[in-house]
Amino acid sequence: MNNEARLELGGLCSKPLALRHAELARLPADAQVADVAALVPGRAGRAVKLAALRVLAGEEPGVAFLDVASADPGFAVSLPIAEARDAVVVYELDGAPLPPNKGGPFRLLVPGHSDECVHVKSVARLSLSAARGRDTRPVDDAEHAQLHAKKKS
Repeated sequence: MNNEARLELGGLCSKPLALRHAELARLPADAQVADVAALVPGRAGRAVKLAALRVLAGEEPGVAFLDVASADPGFAVSLPIAEARDAVVVYELDGAPLPPNKGGPFRLLVPGHSDECVHVKSVARLSLSAARGRDTRPVDDAEHAQLHAKKKS
């Protein structure tokens, strides 16, 4: 039995995906980002473009949101699909699967987004949906400050 992590993409698509590290690495060059630091300064790793995964999964009409579930059951993000158009999923660092201490096995990065909380670590599942899904992000600056203070302790 292979317990290797899989990146899942489901919801409004005709061919839901469950891809392992090696399968992501074999996707075509135009689906890849060799170094995410060029898109998100301070981050590192190899990624696959969310847009390429959406095509591969056979996205169906009516998709309006990308729902992101973290392995942390207390954290989830629901983004309008337009805000996620440039998103990438980091799956590799230094030629090996992205380690948990770097947000692995999969980490969503959304270049240029104003909310750092959309950079979801330990992604468990991505889902394309017509309506906003569960979103546990802080709603104001005070909640953001409290969340980041809690993480430091």
